[in-house]
Amino acid sequence: MNTGLVWEKLSNDGTVHDKDNLYTWANAFTGHVATLNSTNFAGHNDWRLPNVRELLSIANYQNILPSVSPAFDNNCSSGCHVTTCSCTFSGDVWSSTSEADGPSNAWFVDFQDGLVATGSKSGTGPVRAVRGGATACQLPATGQMTCWDSSGSVVACAGTGQDGELREGAPLAYVDNGDGTVTDVNTGLVWEKLSNDGTVHDKDNLYTWANAFTAHVATLNAMSFAGRTDWRLPNVRELQSILDYQTTNPAVASAFNNNCSPACQATTCSCTVSGNYWSSTTSVSGPSSAWFVGFLFANVDAFSLSGGKSGTASVRAVRGASTSGTTTTSTSTTTTSTTQAPTPTTSTTRAPTTTTTSSTTTTTQPPTTTTATSTPLTTTTTQPSTTTSSTTTSSTTTTTTKIACGDVNGDGVVNIADALLTAQYDVDLRTCGQAPFSHPEVCDVNSDGACNIGDALKMAQCDVGVISCLFTCKPFVCP
Repeated sequence: MNTGLVWEKLSNDGTVHDKDNLYTWANAFTGHVATLNSTNFAGHNDWRLPNVRELLSIANYQNILPSVSPAFDNNCSSGCHVTTCSCTFSGDVWSSTSEADGPSNAWFVDFQDGLVATGSKSGTGPVRAVRGGATACQLPATGQMTCWDSSGSVVACAGTGQDGELREGAPLAYVDNGDGTVTDVNTGLVWEKLSNDGTVHDKDNLYTWANAFTAHVATLNAMSFAGRTDWRLPNVRELQSILDYQTTNPAVASAFNNNCSPACQATTCSCTVSGNYWSSTTSVSGPSSAWFVGFLFANVDAFSLSGGKSGTASVRAVRGASTSGTTTTSTSTTTTSTTQAPTPTTSTTRAPTTTTTSSTTTTTQPPTTTTATSTPLTTTTTQPSTTTSSTTTSSTTTTTTKIACGDVNGDGVVNIADALLTAQYDVDLRTCGQAPFSHPEVCDVNSDGACNIGDALKMAQCDVGVISCLFTCKPFVCP
């Protein structure tokens, strides 16, 4: 199980679940979702429209027409029922996320090939409902905190079911590691920060797709950037995970966009160009093109870049993998549960592709604004952390294990895993004293009387060798 989300399967039988049902964006909530809840579909009445990050999580970039795993596309024959088949319309499916820059539009995922773009809320498209999400494996939230109606006017969020109301997923949270990198608390990925100083990290450097690997990434590894040699180009899902749909131009949280002044270095500033960034994922429908993420508005595309892989785009390298439970990073993982819903395509800025290669997409792009606090990441560590003292009473020896300061998960080492747990506790994603955050008493490594992101930063810095891991804790008591 990757996300713990439960998806409606779609059918081909003319019912509310039929893959070819079309809805305006407003009717996706008041028509489709409301019907599922009023009929207690699958024994539940908490169905909702997925946000754009959740919806993209079921796209499979190895497949096209539709770009989903078999759980969402099997035995789909005429008249088949949702309990006996699973259907997916190869077109644009509504999400609950509005486009922040043009809120009369909403984000959709095109399941023809996996493109993410926006379309007018007055247009029509299919819907697939979802429920759940409160698990240890949450996706990052989109960052959207505002609600808009179909005309683009701001409205009160209560009762709308929009992304801005529900804010499903883990709050965006990052830690600046102080070495030119930023760690995503939710995914455990460590990201290269970009600068404005003319170095390899400069935000204005552009590369062909091939040179993204052989020039940018290879240079980082050759110079052991931030003490590591496992830098790589992110896949399309990883790259989309750092978008903030409340913000535009650029569509990132402040961890990736602060103090960006002329000549600033990656250790003192964080820059993001409002342009296209390469992913490592090739387009299956047109292999001379690769998927990229547009950080001006937040689109995910493969065909609007002139020249395909021979064109140029920006690069931000990544390393590490999820260690704490949130988003799935593979671009072709299989999915688990589904139920079934509508489909067609929305009026949008994107022309899908039918069988082979291209689809020209001009997409109206979305929001994004929420920031967070970033946290470092590194997967390897070598830090011992347990001390044992033995006391002998008569002929019995009792060995007590003292948990080292900072070893909040009690695994004998202070490392990135402890930093991630601490940062997650700080944003209410972990329960104090509940596994794996088992030892909050050794959390306060900076002895300021609190257990928060400041402590997480020190744990992460110790893991990458920036500071010593021999902390002296002030005992922390769960509130």
